[in-house]
Amino acid sequence: MCLFCGSLLPQWTFIFLANKQMATRKVGKNIDYVVAIPSYKRAETLKEKTLPVLAKYKIDPKKIHVFVANEEEEEIYKKTLTPGTYGKIIKAVKGIGPVRNFIYDYFPIGKPVVSMDDDIKGFLEFDEKMPRKEKPLVNLEKIIQRGFQECKKANCRLWGVYPVPNGFFMKDKVTTDLKYIIACFEGFFNPGTKGPKGVKINKMGHKDDYESSIQFYKKDGAVVRLNFVAPKTAYYTEPGGLQEFKNTIRSPKGILEGAKWIVKTYPEFAKLNLTKKSGKAELKLKDTRKLISHRT
Repeated sequence: MCLFCGSLLPQWTFIFLANKQMATRKVGKNIDYVVAIPSYKRAETLKEKTLPVLAKYKIDPKKIHVFVANEEEEEIYKKTLTPGTYGKIIKAVKGIGPVRNFIYDYFPIGKPVVSMDDDIKGFLEFDEKMPRKEKPLVNLEKIIQRGFQECKKANCRLWGVYPVPNGFFMKDKVTTDLKYIIACFEGFFNPGTKGPKGVKINKMGHKDDYESSIQFYKKDGAVVRLNFVAPKTAYYTEPGGLQEFKNTIRSPKGILEGAKWIVKTYPEFAKLNLTKKSGKAELKLKDTRKLISHRT
């Protein structure tokens, strides 16, 4: 039992050393996780993309929780989605930042959660033997379990995958330094939004996953990225979701403002990157605290 929240966390062992509590996780046992899918005005997309992908990989539909914006959306999703392909539809809140915070507070602290977008078309994995160094992912369950186990090894809570489905860029490597963990497919031991270890998204629009990557890293000292797997999704183009805000936070101006906000709020971890071929403002993440300390 967690001494702070009172919840049962059987995979956590608490060790007291020099009057300080250090949490370590046992490694080896399969993780009993849930799947959280925040979705807005994309009932058909979810029905045709992410849910069939999860079914293809034999992910138990009872694990799947779909988070929608309001009662109206809840009714639309209930009428659209095929019964038996998901577990629950939860009326949450509107907005990607607010709904991620809602999810953090919905599940118990420490609960393993796989969060993914509603427009996932599939996954690729790195394969050195293939002409393009990639092939369709064989086993998603294995990747999910690997992500949580690597978090246990690194004593951190957030894991993710390579953000671009391109075998020429992917590597057969697991990293634990500060990396961008793309929120379209990620896993975490649920942090909640409150307390010294809580994670709360303050940027209520584009670049929210840069903020969550930084917050988890800052609080845990590591984030895990499996650089040999990547999701296939329609960034910036799929109707619904953030594209409903294409004239505001999803516009080039809104994206730039979001990137600048991250740099201003987390200057020791983020740097503006305007060199992307997409023409959209991006960010580079790096922990510069040690460099600053070394120079001084």
